[in-house]
Amino acid sequence: MTFIIAHRGFRKTSEPDNSIQAFQTAIEANADGFEFDVQLSSDGHLVCFHDATLAKLGRSERIDDLKLGDLTEIELSEGITIPSIEDILEKFGNKILMNIELKPQKNGVKELVRVIQQYNINNTPENIIISSFHGEALHKIKELNPELPTGLLVGFARNQILLTQKFNCDAIHPFYDKIPGGGTKIPYWLSTRLHKYYTHKSFKEARNKGILVNPYTVNTEQYLLSCFKKKVYGVITDEVDRAFQIRQNFY
Repeated sequence: MTFIIAHRGFRKTSEPDNSIQAFQTAIEANADGFEFDVQLSSDGHLVCFHDATLAKLGRSERIDDLKLGDLTEIELSEGITIPSIEDILEKFGNKILMNIELKPQKNGVKELVRVIQQYNINNTPENIIISSFHGEALHKIKELNPELPTGLLVGFARNQILLTQKFNCDAIHPFYDKIPGGGTKIPYWLSTRLHKYYTHKSFKEARNKGILVNPYTVNTEQYLLSCFKKKVYGVITDEVDRAFQIRQNFY
């Protein structure tokens, strides 16, 4: 059965994404796991935050401008602060599937592998997957810990499976949903063709080669149902409750 993975937690409430509270709410909404982003503080610790800067919080600093102690005191909303990766692994480790997206920062790979080993996280894809758009970082993770599952994030890329194999990844995480309106230069008809010729093809090819498929960020009923029909390993979505209902009806 396809796993439902909450994108940055449950994003349909007032709770800020990439927060402990959002992850807990996602679990309560029947998510099988959650996805979150990590990047390094100035003193070399991993914190959970999507953007490189704190602009969305009305601040000018970058994440890598500040030390761990400073970052974990910053409020995302009233009473909710930026979590460290230790906060997340302490609460959820070995209890639910965690998809950790590593942002491109020097030394982030070593620190991520170190802290996962520190918390004795089971190295199975039902439990943890490290994803990134940066294949070289995933390849380095495999060099440090060959048993740690990794997944290559891709957009509309040809040769997706070849890239996944090049970086020795266990999974591919392709974009799979409608192209959003405002500002995009890719019309819907073209996005549909790209899905058909690249993404749909990669689903089948990946299965044949033993590569797991975890599409992102799948929010519409049409694409969610397609994922369940194609029996992908996991679906990364903002619409946890919708995905759960569709999966219940499908199975």
